[in-house]
Amino acid sequence: MIPPMTWVDAPGTPWWFVVLLAVAGGAMGEVLRRRLAGGGYRLDDEVGPLPRVSSRVVPIALALLWGLLAWRFGPLSGWALTPAYLGFAFVAVALGWIDADVHRLPRGLTRPAYPLLVGQLAIASLASGDWEALRRAAVAGAVLWTIYFLLALVAALLGSGFGYGDVTLAGLVGLATGYIGVSTTLVASYASFILAGIYGVARLVLRRGTRKDDIAFGPWMLLGLLLSLVVQVRPLL
Repeated sequence: MIPPMTWVDAPGTPWWFVVLLAVAGGAMGEVLRRRLAGGGYRLDDEVGPLPRVSSRVVPIALALLWGLLAWRFGPLSGWALTPAYLGFAFVAVALGWIDADVHRLPRGLTRPAYPLLVGQLAIASLASGDWEALRRAAVAGAVLWTIYFLLALVAALLGSGFGYGDVTLAGLVGLATGYIGVSTTLVASYASFILAGIYGVARLVLRRGTRKDDIAFGPWMLLGLLLSLVVQVRPLL
């Protein structure tokens, strides 16, 4: 039986592979930037100025993400695992931008990401023979989706801004992190709440907002996911 994959077991990644995917990520990021720059994702009732952050950060962010993921995953699972996370990174950047702007995670992006991610992870398991990782990913996705669904129900009763788009995204985060290990899922979950809390406190201290302001949680979930993939952790469970 192939043991659960951990970062400490990952083989080295050729430098040219990292550079190649970083360049490819920048090119794909430019395509995404052009789609996001005009705010075409907005609905009729979503008005106001576009994000103050230039959309030109999108290709830079995706280039860094693809290079980082290439470095982390490299030839694991016969080079079949890297594409799963590259595709999800593309969707994640789009989701993070949109949620930060209009506080909405479009179903047109989150729902198709499920079969895409599951299919690519299945290919990786087929290449490596590690079907336990795929089962673990499915369980982590289901558990995280359920937890966030319960949180959304409580938030609805309290009149909070926590939405069901976050629930759908939580399932994806569980899938992406659970494939690596339960500890990765835990790090992603804790990090998202900690980072969102720090951001909320900073807004209050700097007088950029009030306690009643809704904060887009999606970007922090995705940033927590990234941190969990970058930080080397040994399996806790």
